[in-house]
Amino acid sequence: MHMPDIDYVGVWSFPIMGPDMPEDAPANVVEACQAVGRDLQCRWHGPDTYMQNCVWTVSMLDDGHCHLALDAGPRPKHKSAGTSPLRGFGLGGPHIEQPVQALTALIAGEVQDELAGGFPFVHWPIEKDRFLMPSLRDGRAVWVVRSSDRIVAEIGELCSR
Repeated sequence: MHMPDIDYVGVWSFPIMGPDMPEDAPANVVEACQAVGRDLQCRWHGPDTYMQNCVWTVSMLDDGHCHLALDAGPRPKHKSAGTSPLRGFGLGGPHIEQPVQALTALIAGEVQDELAGGFPFVHWPIEKDRFLMPSLRDGRAVWVVRSSDRIVAEIGELCSR
């Protein structure tokens, strides 16, 4: 993903799921990105896409807002047949002073919109044949079944359910 020419006060890249985190990166943003990254590994309907080597990039502006990008990483040789690369994308707007749970729900919603709105279309995350909705409930970032308003899992823990 190509980011516009902007003078950022800091740029950090890190693995989609962690646990690695750059020392001086805003911890709440990294934690939120990695929680969303863990959930991207499951409940996916769309092309078989290899996600494990994807990389988040956080680019911070001088006012505390940041741009996020999720880009495909190298595809291992043993996973090359039948998989397609992630279509990289970027989003902007989060502020580094937002609480981690609010950032997690915001980033999950933005990633979901990016995946569903581009080609190839990806439905993520799903339960049976329906999208789950990211939401902030009682200070927790969670995935909710839209029709019943039932909480399925906290964001970052979806794959363990």
